[in-house]
Amino acid sequence: RGQRLVNWDPVLLTAISDLEVVSEEEQGKLWSIAYPLADGSGQLVVATTRPETMLGDVAVAVHPEDERYAALIGKALKLPLTEREIPIIADALLADKTLGTGAVKVTPAHDPNDYACGLRNNLPMINILNADGTLNEEGGEYAGLDRFDARKKIVAKMESLGHLEKVEDRVIPMKYSDRSKTPIEPFLSDQWFVKMDTLAESAIDAVKD
Repeated sequence: RGQRLVNWDPVLLTAISDLEVVSEEEQGKLWSIAYPLADGSGQLVVATTRPETMLGDVAVAVHPEDERYAALIGKALKLPLTEREIPIIADALLADKTLGTGAVKVTPAHDPNDYACGLRNNLPMINILNADGTLNEEGGEYAGLDRFDARKKIVAKMESLGHLEKVEDRVIPMKYSDRSKTPIEPFLSDQWFVKMDTLAESAIDAVKD
């Protein structure tokens, strides 16, 4: 038993299987946000389709062979809206130096690829959501707001603070619960798992004996 990232339905308050998730392409936005370096020497721009998840960022990843960021690996960024500092890490599996700015925010508790990156790099996992899709205490001043309401307020705050670099229209894949028709959330949840190889071997041995 342990915490794993699952498809979470915030209306039915349950995990759902991949077979119960429906993917649809929709018109959305891509927000580019500047994260200042903690030492004040500059900034790093990351792009996201889910600005509210930045409250759960634990790192920004760059490709280890990206010459633009080689000198920054190991330095710290100051995460906007919070008092936290997060590291710049090298991760060749998550960051693609040919896509966007080449820098990727890492939010292990709210994205499957980031979750895998978090495991690879031994990063903390900060869940910012309650089970009903509202922000929890990790959301600071946005705690209690619905995830989509928080998104609007966070984008407005980023713009007012001068951190919002640009906004682009983008077709994005959205995942919905086939049961409640609501957007699902990747969500850390306590789950039970069975090692099937061990279980299968016992059954096969029983048949053979």
